[in-house]
This record gives sequence, C-alpha cells and structure tokens, in this order.
Amino acid sequence: MPARIVEFIKSFLITPMSDSDKAEFTISINRINVVRAKITAITFIILEVMVLLMHYRMNRENLFNSPYIYYGSMYILNLAAMIAFFAIFTRLEVDVPKHISSIRYTGIFFIVFILMWCAGISLLDQLTNGQVIVYTVAVLSVAITPIYEPGILFLVYLTIHLFFLIALPYFQESKQLIFGNSLNSTTFVIMSWAISFMRYKKQAEEFNNKKIILKKNDELRLINMQLQEANQKLKIMSMTDSLTGVINRLNFETIINDEWSRCKRHSIPLSLIMVDIDFFKQFNDNYGHQAGDNCIKLIADVLKAYAKRSSDKVARYGGDEFVVLLPHTDKESALNLAEQMRKGVEEKSVPHLYSNVSDHVTISLGINTIIPSDESSIHEFISSTDKALYKAKERRNCIYVF
Repeated sequence: MPARIVEFIKSFLITPMSDSDKAEFTISINRINVVRAKITAITFIILEVMVLLMHYRMNRENLFNSPYIYYGSMYILNLAAMIAFFAIFTRLEVDVPKHISSIRYTGIFFIVFILMWCAGISLLDQLTNGQVIVYTVAVLSVAITPIYEPGILFLVYLTIHLFFLIALPYFQESKQLIFGNSLNSTTFVIMSWAISFMRYKKQAEEFNNKKIILKKNDELRLINMQLQEANQKLKIMSMTDSLTGVINRLNFETIINDEWSRCKRHSIPLSLIMVDIDFFKQFNDNYGHQAGDNCIKLIADVLKAYAKRSSDKVARYGGDEFVVLLPHTDKESALNLAEQMRKGVEEKSVPHLYSNVSDHVTISLGINTIIPSDESSIHEFISSTDKALYKAKERRNCIYVF
C-alpha cells in the first residue's frame, strides 16, 4: 500500500519522459530560467537604487538608528547580491547546455536569497506596520517567474517559511497579528506552490506534446518520401519494359508524338529503325523461355549501346520486336547505325542452331527517314518502317531502307 501511494505521488508530480527528452527539457527550462533571472536581477537593481535614494532622503537624520539602519543594510545587501547574480547568470547564459548544473543550483540559491531577503524585510516591517506583503509577493513571484521541479520548490518554500514562522514572534508582539500573518502567509505559500506545480506540469506536457508532434511530422515526412519514391518507381515502371529496362510501347507512342512535332516545327529529319530477332520462335521453343528472355535482354542492351545520344530512344515494341527512334538523323546516318547494331548482335555469338541463316542469333532491321510535314503522318511513318522490316525479314540478317 505505501508503495502504491508513493507511485501515485510520483505520477502526480512527475511527467514521464525518456532520458534524452528529459535532458532536452532541462536545457529548455534552464534557458527560460536564466533569462528570467537576469530580468529579475535588473528589476531588483533598479528598485533598490530608487529605494536607497528615497530611504536616504526621508531618513537622513536617523540613518544609523534602529530600525532604519537595518533597512538600509538590507537594501545595500540586496543591491550587491543582485549585481553579483546578474553577472553570474550573464556568464552562464553563454553556453546553457554546458552549465546546466551551475544554472540550476545558482537559480535555487537565487530563489532562496530572494525569499530570505523578503522574509527579512517583512520581519522588520513587524516592528513598524505589521505587514507581510513583501514576503507574500516574493512567494507568489517565485511561483510564476521561474520554472522549477515541484519537489525542489516545495523544499525551498517549506524551509524558508518555517524560518519565517519561527522568527515572526521575535519581531511581532501582538498574538493576533502573529496568528493572522502566519495564516495568511501559509495560505500564500500553499497556493503559490500549487501555481508553480501547475506551471511546471503544463510546461512538461507542452514539451511532450511538441515532441510527439515533431515525431509525427518526421514520420509523415518519411511516409511522404516513401510515397514519392514509390510513385517515382511506379512512374518509371509504367514507362519502361520490365524485362529489358528500355521504354515500353505506350511511352514510345508519347515520345514519337513529341519528337514528330518538334522535327516538324524545325524541319529536322526523323529516322525510325524497327528491329526483329530472326527465327526467335524456334529459339524460344528449343532453348526455353528463360533463354528467350535472356536473348531479348541482350538485344536490348546492344541497341542501347549504339543509340548513345540522349535524344535516341530504344523501345520494346512487342514480343521480340524493338524500335529505335532517332531525331535529327538522316537516312545515311540511320543506315550506318543500323549496320553497327546488326554486327553488334552477330559479335555476341549467341548460339542458335535452329536458325536458317546462321548458327547464332541475328536480327533484321527496317529503316525509314522523313522530315515531318502537314502532308505526312506518324501512322504512315510507322507503317512504312514496318513494311521495310517486313522486306528485311524476307532475307533475314539484313537491313532494308524504305
């Protein structure tokens, strides 16, 4: 049962965090605390200078008499301390992650000093007006200005307040005022600690929520990147032939339309080579489909090796048939390139004992060249090239120019 109570208190006081998050959160609140500590120190310095001037002006004749000498000493002490604290926090602020422990302990000492000093002023006030306003304002200010762990602030409040309650009767003779000031100041301490606890808890929850949001954003960013990569792969897959890696027929039809328009606009020659593997059915039937696929890939590699320009496009047109689109290429250049491709396939010397023209794999090629115009069409251009291929296939392992 006690263990459960302890766990409940811990879960109530402490927001769960991983070690890395806790370190980052500690750095973030120390950045806040060091800035606010500097502002508080500057505010105290300005106020103490003003109070000292007023104190001297109003009580110059009684400066060394009680209780004025005590007030003056307290003001001077506070002014000196605030200047020192400001200098320390300014130095620590330069590298907060490096000075985490120093900022933390200096901040605690800073809070303790302020509460002790204000408690001392309120105790001095008991000799004159019986007010505890300075101490209670300090207690509340500590609750709403820095951000500290509830447990640490609880110990600080408890220690200082016990000192205040014990010392109060030595400065105040009225039992009624002692009771009222004790009750009111204790209420302020409890409420202030509750406020500081809620602020710390909210800060921790906001930090956790921010980390969750950042993590989700990273996950979404990663998912978006993966989707983009997948879409890019799908786009490439939709544009290329899965077996050979060259563009597919659908993509070829888009490209030839674009090139046709460009060549027509600038009166540029456009050449097309159609390629067919000789006696491929016999090769596939006798050597098997795997060998047939390897043969098709090899032919595609040879065609790509010779169609080197970025504008040259090799496409699988269907089965064992390929097309090579050559913008800005005249008939003679297309013929030379086709001959290189034919010889390149022969040089691979892929055995084909079931061919009627050779003991290795060969190809037949049909060529057509045109300068696109209003009097011509892509359909006629492709059809004429197909007829040239048909003529080449009548002889096999040769080239026919339309």
